Amino acid sequence: MCSRSAWHPTPGAELKTLAGSRMTAEGELVILARRYRTQEANRADARARLNALIDQALIQPERRIKTRPSKAAKAKRIDSKKARSAVKAGRGRVRPSE
Repeated sequence: MCSRSAWHPTPGAELKTLAGSRMTAEGELVILARRYRTQEANRADARARLNALIDQALIQPERRIKTRPSKAAKAKRIDSKKARSAVKAGRGRVRPSE
């Protein structure tokens, strides 16, 4: 059985992806907080948003289960392709019958 890290990036890489342009080249995360009038409230808001970003980076997505089309679905697809091909083949130039 393969480990989870084989199909999901590390939380640090996920955080870097989620941060986007807020992450500097040195790896520092810049969060601007100017919503409130007081510095304490803005710092608390910035910390809350940082915690939310970290929590989101720690969530691992559900593993995708591979599925294959059924025989009936394949046959239906081929039939529709043949019908479309016949329609397009009938659009050629009309040749005079001799």
